[in-house]
Amino acid sequence: MRNLYLRIFLSFWIAMVLVLSFTVMATLWLDDQRAQHEQTRQDQLAREASSVLAEQGVPGLREWLARESPRAAPDRLFVLDQHGNDLLGRHVPDFLRARFGRGSAAAAAAANASAAPPGAPPGAPADLPPDARDVRWLSQLVAPGDQVYALSLQRLRRGPRGLFSSAQTPLITAVTTLLVSTIVCFLLARYLSDPIRHLRAATRSIAAGDLGVRVSGLLGTRRDELALLALDFDVMAERLRGLLESHRTLLRDVSHELRSPLARLQIALGLARRPQANLEQEFDRIERETGRLDELIGEILSLSRLDDPAHTLLAERVNLEELLETLLDNARVEAEPRAITIHASTSAGLSVEGDRELLFRAIENVLRNALSFSPDGAAVQLSANAQAGQAVVRISDQGPGVPPAALERIFEPFFCVAKARDRDSGGYGIGLAITARVAALHGGSVRARNIPDGGLEVEILLPLHQPKA
Repeated sequence: MRNLYLRIFLSFWIAMVLVLSFTVMATLWLDDQRAQHEQTRQDQLAREASSVLAEQGVPGLREWLARESPRAAPDRLFVLDQHGNDLLGRHVPDFLRARFGRGSAAAAAAANASAAPPGAPPGAPADLPPDARDVRWLSQLVAPGDQVYALSLQRLRRGPRGLFSSAQTPLITAVTTLLVSTIVCFLLARYLSDPIRHLRAATRSIAAGDLGVRVSGLLGTRRDELALLALDFDVMAERLRGLLESHRTLLRDVSHELRSPLARLQIALGLARRPQANLEQEFDRIERETGRLDELIGEILSLSRLDDPAHTLLAERVNLEELLETLLDNARVEAEPRAITIHASTSAGLSVEGDRELLFRAIENVLRNALSFSPDGAAVQLSANAQAGQAVVRISDQGPGVPPAALERIFEPFFCVAKARDRDSGGYGIGLAITARVAALHGGSVRARNIPDGGLEVEILLPLHQPKA
């Protein structure tokens, strides 16, 4: 059976039918046991009453009834004379008086005589057919003078009457059980399977290329596990849409970035083929463009490896003070020709755990970016300290800054605030994307903000190294 809806429906329906059927059978069995117990008890009382009536007469029977009635409570014990009156003068219910023989002891005696077993001794209690109401048995008592009395034990404490009062009760109960269980299980199975059907339809839509489909809005106000699953599905669909859009943008940008150096290479080759061309100059141009192309492809490959879920880090303890000192030595070589000053402040003993080469490159990308966009003679600030269990590396420049709307997008691959200016600086918009990926792989983050006095500040947050106990 492959239909989940039908499986749920039949499972709950069969379970409910079995439970209700067992309940009905158990109730009928208990009711039968109780009726047998009541019959046995009334038979015992009838034998005692017959014995008292035979030995002590009606006065003795009246005394016995007065003594046994309190013991029978909460049930009510009656002994009726031939006129249908109780020997103790108590009120006799109308249905009991009518059952006794429509007001005549003779009718009751005749009914009892016909119900008595053949060969029963005189004075033995005889049972009348069970009544449809609270009195199940009327036991006949015969006095020595052939006077007929009837004993009745009226049960007062009962459950709802009529449920188990007829021979058709099992059939009615079975039909009711099937009807109710069918409706309940149908609604329950539909309630459980509807979200799954919506999820299946949405999955097919995504497989067909429609990444805008959402499921949670179709479930109304549900807040159960299936609703949470629908929310997770929507998050997944949105993530897939973002990734696909990012990959499309990346493919478009890569194509554009590769086309530019290739076009310059073609121009350089064309110039080199001219008569009387300066081959040395053209070869230098070809070498520069080839280097740029190689650098671009290397950055794209690095970004691709960092995006690979199977990528694993080489975890080791990295002393940030030593790492930044090496980085500063390289950066000052690039800053000196432009008279840019780098001010560094690093807390002693600051260390993180991760891949040293990746961390070096991530911080270097931000620092080189700051040097590229700082004017000649400006100052670049570099600091590293501990804050709230994290190592915070701050790099700020005195450049033009970034429009507020682009502060988060500068960490996307190939995003450039001003493409012409970035091309002049030699950047491709991948360095900051690599920095963001490296920080995320190390359990950290990166963020940027504009400095009020001018410039951009980038913060790289990394978890501090925790010594093993």
